[in-house]
Amino acid sequence: MKEKTDVLVIGACTAGLYFAGLMAQKGFRVLVCDRSSTADLGCRYDIIHIGEEYFSQFGLPKPGPGDEDYVETFHKSILVSALNNYPKNNSVDILVLRRVPFMRRLTDWARSCGAEVSLETEFVEPLFDETGKLCGALLRKDGAKLRVKARLTVDASGIDAAVRVKLPNNYGVENFVTGPRDQFYVVLRYVTLKNPTEDKPQFTKTWPYYKTWIAPQQDADGAILGIGANLSFDYAQRCWERFCAKGFLPEHEVQYIEQSSTPYRRPPYSFVADGFIALGDAACVTNPWSGEGVPYAWFLCSIAAEEFAEVMKNGVYPTQTAAWAINTRYQRSQGAEFAQNLAMLSGAVDCSPKENDYEFAHSIIFEDEHEKGKHNFILGILKGVLFGGISVKSLMNLVKAASTGGKILKHYRSFPENPSDFGGWTAKANVLWAGAGSMTDLAERDSV
Repeated sequence: MKEKTDVLVIGACTAGLYFAGLMAQKGFRVLVCDRSSTADLGCRYDIIHIGEEYFSQFGLPKPGPGDEDYVETFHKSILVSALNNYPKNNSVDILVLRRVPFMRRLTDWARSCGAEVSLETEFVEPLFDETGKLCGALLRKDGAKLRVKARLTVDASGIDAAVRVKLPNNYGVENFVTGPRDQFYVVLRYVTLKNPTEDKPQFTKTWPYYKTWIAPQQDADGAILGIGANLSFDYAQRCWERFCAKGFLPEHEVQYIEQSSTPYRRPPYSFVADGFIALGDAACVTNPWSGEGVPYAWFLCSIAAEEFAEVMKNGVYPTQTAAWAINTRYQRSQGAEFAQNLAMLSGAVDCSPKENDYEFAHSIIFEDEHEKGKHNFILGILKGVLFGGISVKSLMNLVKAASTGGKILKHYRSFPENPSDFGGWTAKANVLWAGAGSMTDLAERDSV
């Protein structure tokens, strides 16, 4: 491995490899390190689903028939109510991919761009120069330690955020640990369908009220049955058992079970500090509605690569101030939308199954692709109260969630253009988040 590089990326999964490839394409020396072996890289799940559109959007080679990582493409996803009614359709081409071979695809792509990828290489601790600025990392490979100097150190290590959590408290980016209350626990059951001719899923079907779904997998006679829940895997199992009692799922036999978790909290207010950026799960960049992270992390990576390419020209060290536009561009766009959704979600699902069914029937919150923008949210829930479809309590929950989410959206879209205004913005953001609901609080209340 090089002992000096321009960019050192800790973590060789979807975010780290993508950012590494982008920076290498721009002519920077890039070293990516990951503690996994080639066989283990990406083994978190067997199957992942990624929208076909994102490959062209982000300039990545798209898997297709005959490729090791490709399984199939489906063309629609639907949401249904808590009572299994009123499907809301979304026409979208989704690739079903084998995750480990897909990680090899990304590794090969990053290397073809010029990045060096060193697997079975463990991050030990960050390195700082005599002025206290981050300047690389201490790594361990084959039992030996190696100091690698870098102008930019990237934490793409996943939910543990190995680098970010070891930064000093006052370094410029929050070093919180993503604890149990800040995670979304996902359990996937790979099953064989007893009647595959009738029951084989041709698209993803989701019950948002239960955070449960059925989706295609690699077995022609199988499916993936998934559930996600806040709080713990034990609570997710309890939710699963209650959902199964509804009788909405086809008859099946379980092949095997996978479980993992994703971040479920607001990201750091700033992703960048002097010589540093957090990406992917290390930055808590996931879609609050689905828990998905891959294409949304790529969006932040693409912004970061554009900005760092300018900031780091001619050997310049990237300070937080110089790279601040990364924060502004992200937080005012995708960051603002996700913040709003995260703040609203607990209010949207804090209702009875019958009320959720009413919301679907009248396109309140949940809309078909042809209904976008055609319904008045407030008018819809007021009618629900008037005609008995929604209780006053649920009305208040929805209104409060919508109000808080709207305020957070507006605040994020006014994210400061430079760090000098960041303190005041952060103080107001903290107040807004303190008034937002929590999915974990709902889970705890339900589990009593």
